[in-house]
Amino acid sequence: MHNRSRKLAPWITKTLLTFYDVFLGAACMYGVMRLRFLYEGKLAPEQIDIRTTIIFAFACLVVWMVTRANRAVWRFMSLDDVRILFGAVIWANILTLVILFLFFGRAEHLPRSVPFISAGFFFFMLVASRALVMVYCNGDIRALFRGGQRRKPPAIIIGRSHILHSYMRDEALKKRDTPHYIRGLIETEGGHKGRSIRGVPVIGNLSDIPGVVANIERLHGAKPILILVEKHTDRKRAAKLVKLASALGTRLERLSGNREDGLSPFEAADLIGRHAKTLDTQPVGRLLKNKIVMITGAGGTIGSELVRQIAGHEAKKIVLVDASEMNLYNIDQTLALSGDLSFSSYLGDVRDRAHMEEIFKEEKPDIILHAAALKHVPLMEANPIATVLTNVGGTKVIIDLALEYGVESFTLISTDKAVTPNNIMGASKRIAEMMTMASTMSGANMSSSAVRFGNVLASNGSVIPLFEKQIANGGPVTITDKEVTRFFMTKEEAAALVLQAAALNGGQRKEVSAIYVLDMGEPVNITHLAKQLIRLRGLVPGEDIKIKYTGLRPGEKMEEMLTSDNDKLESTYVKGIDRFTDSTQDAKTMSKQIDKLLAAAQVRDRSGVKKALAILIPEFVPNGSLSKKLLAKKPLAKKPLAKKNLAKKPLTKKP
Repeated sequence: MHNRSRKLAPWITKTLLTFYDVFLGAACMYGVMRLRFLYEGKLAPEQIDIRTTIIFAFACLVVWMVTRANRAVWRFMSLDDVRILFGAVIWANILTLVILFLFFGRAEHLPRSVPFISAGFFFFMLVASRALVMVYCNGDIRALFRGGQRRKPPAIIIGRSHILHSYMRDEALKKRDTPHYIRGLIETEGGHKGRSIRGVPVIGNLSDIPGVVANIERLHGAKPILILVEKHTDRKRAAKLVKLASALGTRLERLSGNREDGLSPFEAADLIGRHAKTLDTQPVGRLLKNKIVMITGAGGTIGSELVRQIAGHEAKKIVLVDASEMNLYNIDQTLALSGDLSFSSYLGDVRDRAHMEEIFKEEKPDIILHAAALKHVPLMEANPIATVLTNVGGTKVIIDLALEYGVESFTLISTDKAVTPNNIMGASKRIAEMMTMASTMSGANMSSSAVRFGNVLASNGSVIPLFEKQIANGGPVTITDKEVTRFFMTKEEAAALVLQAAALNGGQRKEVSAIYVLDMGEPVNITHLAKQLIRLRGLVPGEDIKIKYTGLRPGEKMEEMLTSDNDKLESTYVKGIDRFTDSTQDAKTMSKQIDKLLAAAQVRDRSGVKKALAILIPEFVPNGSLSKKLLAKKPLAKKPLAKKNLAKKPLTKKP
């Protein structure tokens, strides 16, 4: 019945099930009358049997239509539906007696016990029929004994039919008092409109929400909260819900489990519209078990999430390294509260080789996850020397020490901006990738890999926290270009990918390094994302909060890529993760050019930095006029004006 009813149109299914109930009622009435007369040792006149049966069948049909007793989806029945059936059976018997009394000789030939016996038997058969369907479809009939809570603020639940049932079943199993009462269900997929699931009516689909909200507000004096109970929904549907809720002036929440009532407001992650990849943690567990794991940039967005996920495995020790005192303090306190976990915290800069070597000597790490980097594109365009020294020089320090101290695994956290770079940050990360790929060519027994992904939601310096701050301040929201797009993922997914890549690469040949890429789905239009964030706050884009377009900043692209045309991807055994082995140039030649790049950066020789970058990455052409000017400047030490000023005005005479 389950499969058939889903294939038929809703009104056909409802009609067939109604006639089933009517036929069942007629059969019960006819059978009880026959048995009642047989018990007295005589047969009832045939016309009495048929007449009463037909009248009862007619009464059932009328009552079923008036009370909508058969609106419930059988496999989603609840105690409320059972109560409705019981009342319908009683009314059908009363209507039958009234008709017989008024039009057929005051029902003098009908034994008084027949309506009572028939009603009980009919009710039992109705419930038994539905219980059998529930057992067949759900393996559970406990819902028949649970009711609802009607004295609560109204709510509308949104989702697919089977998810709606699962949510309400789970709510019924919980003993806590829920803060709302479900007044109706909105199906995103399914054809049960006009029926009910666990006693709650299915009142339509997404397009019916405006009318439903208006009716509930009129009947109950309050607008219902809209609750999406699907953990993952596509971008278009999420956008439509946000827009609807904003236009209707009602709250929109989702199932998350972050609060006591299991709900939370819609967030930016819900608007991205991609399902986070579920990765197998067993290879990661095997990689980390009884190993000393060192994370550089451990207090950053990705670094701190890596630490949290590693803490859930059986690592021997976690070594935290970060140049930010506050970031390091925060993650240090997080681990300190986690129990008996062994860890050490070092406040240090990855560019400081002497300090890093002290850490390597002391801790002797087995696995390194290198997340320390400068990443904010416009800021890095204004500070190219610092970018090169940190992203290139710091990575070189860590790789050299990893090779020297026999580290088993090294993983670089890279970025989509390293693909055909046109800004200093992307170029520096591309060189870091090249160093990672070349590290295995030295013959060392170390597994090396890099991981590329796009923007991380709510990370430090990312666009979404900026938008949220601008919205809170009343606007305007500033966007570089109306058509600009970006890839997004959550920090949890990004950190899981890094660990998965390290585990994947550990199973490869040591002399083969690789770059791993996650399937990021479709890029997100930033303008559309900003408008949705405004609507999440119940505001109207362009009216309550203005949107201002500022033009692309130095070093920014209209759209990002995770791979170039020359990258030949190959699949891994983990769905959604691909890899490619980079075609690294001669390691010795590359190493010399990197040394020249860093030497030029140390003395702030922008001309030398520019020349070295051109050799290392021929395709790199800065697109920002600011970066072009900065890289073209001569070193400060060569300025004659500076020498002249120093001669005329000694330091002792300065105020």
